[in-house]
Amino acid sequence: MSIFNTEQLEQLMRSFYLISGIRFVLYDSEFKEIMSFPKNDCEFCSLMKSNCNTRRKCAYADKRSFNKCRESGRLYIYKCHAGLVEAVMPLYENEKNIGYLMLGQISDNKNNNTLIEKITYWQEKYGFDTETLNTSIQSITYKSTEEIYAAAKIMEACTCYIAFKELIEPEESRTFKAAKAYIDKNLSADLDTADICKELSLGRTKLYDIFKREANTGVSEYINRRRLHKAKSLLKTTDMSIPEIASAVGFNDYNYFSRVYKKRYGKAPKFYRKK
Repeated sequence: MSIFNTEQLEQLMRSFYLISGIRFVLYDSEFKEIMSFPKNDCEFCSLMKSNCNTRRKCAYADKRSFNKCRESGRLYIYKCHAGLVEAVMPLYENEKNIGYLMLGQISDNKNNNTLIEKITYWQEKYGFDTETLNTSIQSITYKSTEEIYAAAKIMEACTCYIAFKELIEPEESRTFKAAKAYIDKNLSADLDTADICKELSLGRTKLYDIFKREANTGVSEYINRRRLHKAKSLLKTTDMSIPEIASAVGFNDYNYFSRVYKKRYGKAPKFYRKK
């Protein structure tokens, strides 16, 4: 489970919809819909979900896309069983999957020829009324392939914004929260596992188990991540020199700090700040 800043997330979704005209949906890590904008499916998709047979096809297409996205850890663009384009992007916090963003219910076929060809088949097999199907198709938003990929890239950028603003926070155990707070408070010190065990009155094995479950990593690696995360924040928000920042987050060797920073974020600190 996670804690969602629903007010700011809704503002983000509304803004995305206003500039793109494409529905935006947030799911948790178990594929459960949390919120969306607009709140309801388009008329055509609502009709598809009103029938048990096509509803199963919709659910299968969604589940398949989530699993593909989870396996790759990247943006996944696909077509559902009805031929509509959708895209899904994973959300991470400390490399732990905490949810997904999805956009969709759009057509890249201006005349909806693919859908129109299926109307007779659906009407005969599932009992849909032809006139109702024809009317519902008019509710589908058309976007060119270029526009769809542009919207998907903006959604991808939204995942970074959500992480930076901490609009979704994984629900953590009390012990892990205490360990995290102690680490953040002592980033400039020579931290090690023994210090945290002593502070929390825990055995080493128990502490490792907690970090593996809550952060999907070991204690030392997690400390390094928090140091680099803090360094990135200081590069953005202060005028401290890079050696001062390195020292402030517990790296006594500036060259080593630069190497590990570049390995994690793809750019050396000086180039990150310049950008």
